[in-house]
Amino acid sequence: MMRRADPVNASKQLPFDIITEILSWLPIDSLVRFKRVCKNWYFLIVHDRKFIAKHMERTCLLRLKYVYKHEANKLTVLFDKSFGMAAFSAGLVLEKSLTNSQVFRIRNPATHQVLYLPNAHEGTRNMDFALNPSTHECKVVCFYGKDSEVGFEVLTIGKDEQWRPMKHPNTDLLKHRGKPALQYYRGSSFKCEGLGHFFQVTGDGQDWNLKIHSLDILSECFSTNTVPRGFYVNWWDSLVFYWNDCVAVADIAEEKLTMLVLEDYKQHKWSKKTVRVTFLEDHMTLKKDPFSVVNADSDGLHFRFKDRFIHYDLKTETIEKVNIRQGNNFCFVKPSLIALKGMKTGKVACCI
Repeated sequence: MMRRADPVNASKQLPFDIITEILSWLPIDSLVRFKRVCKNWYFLIVHDRKFIAKHMERTCLLRLKYVYKHEANKLTVLFDKSFGMAAFSAGLVLEKSLTNSQVFRIRNPATHQVLYLPNAHEGTRNMDFALNPSTHECKVVCFYGKDSEVGFEVLTIGKDEQWRPMKHPNTDLLKHRGKPALQYYRGSSFKCEGLGHFFQVTGDGQDWNLKIHSLDILSECFSTNTVPRGFYVNWWDSLVFYWNDCVAVADIAEEKLTMLVLEDYKQHKWSKKTVRVTFLEDHMTLKKDPFSVVNADSDGLHFRFKDRFIHYDLKTETIEKVNIRQGNNFCFVKPSLIALKGMKTGKVACCI
C-alpha cells in the first residue's frame, strides 16, 4: 500500500526556491489550503509580495459568473444578489450595496475574502480604488455631492479607521451655481489602474468649457485640463471615452469621428485624430448619452446603446451587435492572492 506524501517532510528535503517555483504555478484554491502546511508556506503565500506578483502573472484566468441589471438606462454588473461592481483592480473588486448608498466593500473573488469599508459620505456619487503592486498599499477615494456640500474623501486601507478629507487644488471648480459641478466620472482603464477622470462642464449659453480633472488615487494628486476651444460647437453633442487608454473627447459628423486625445494629463498634451466611421444610420442617438462609448483603440469602437453592446471594426467598417443577457453571464479575470488588512473569509449570496 502506497504511503501518502508528507508535505512537511518534502519541504525539508527540497530547496525552498524549488518549492516556491512549484507553488507559483498552482491554482489559488490549492494555495489557500497549502498555506496551512507550515509557517514558511504561510508567510510565502500570504505575505511575500514578490511571490504573489509572480503567481498572478502565471495563474490561469478565473471565470466569474455575473448578471446585468438594466434599469432606467443604467447598467449594473452584479456578482452578488445585493452588491453591484463599482471598480476592479489587481484581482480585487470594489462593490456597492444596492440597498444602501453608503455601504461599500472590497472583495477578492478568488480567495473569498471580504472587507467592508466604513460608511461612505451621505450623497456619495462615485467611488474608486487603487492598489500599489509593490507595497500593496490600497486607497479608496469617494466623491460626494449633495445640495451645496461637495468634496472628496480618501481611505487608506489598514491605516485609516475613518474617511479623511482630500483637498482639490481649486474647490471653486467643484460647484456651479451652488450645486455639484462634476457631471461624470470615468474610472481607471485596465492599463492605467489608479488614474480616474472627472468631467465638468462650465459656462453659460453658448460659451461652454469642458474641464477634465485627472486624479492619481495613490498620490492623491489632481491635474486639471481644459479641452481646447473651437474643437466642438456644443459639448452636449460630443462623446467621451478612452482611446488607447487615454481620455478622448470626440464628435461624429459626415461619417468621420474627430477626437482630441489627452496623451499626457500632467503635461497638458493633446493630439488630434480622425477616423472614418460609416456605422449606425441613427448614430445621432448616441449623442443623447455622451458617455455611452466604453472604450476605443486603433482596431475599433466598443460602446453601449440601450440594451446592446456594439463593436465597430475600424478596419473592415463593420458592426457587431451583442444583446445584453438578462440571465447568467461569465467573464474571465486575473485572480490574485492579495489580502488587505482586515479582510475576512466569508461567503456571498452569488447570482444564480
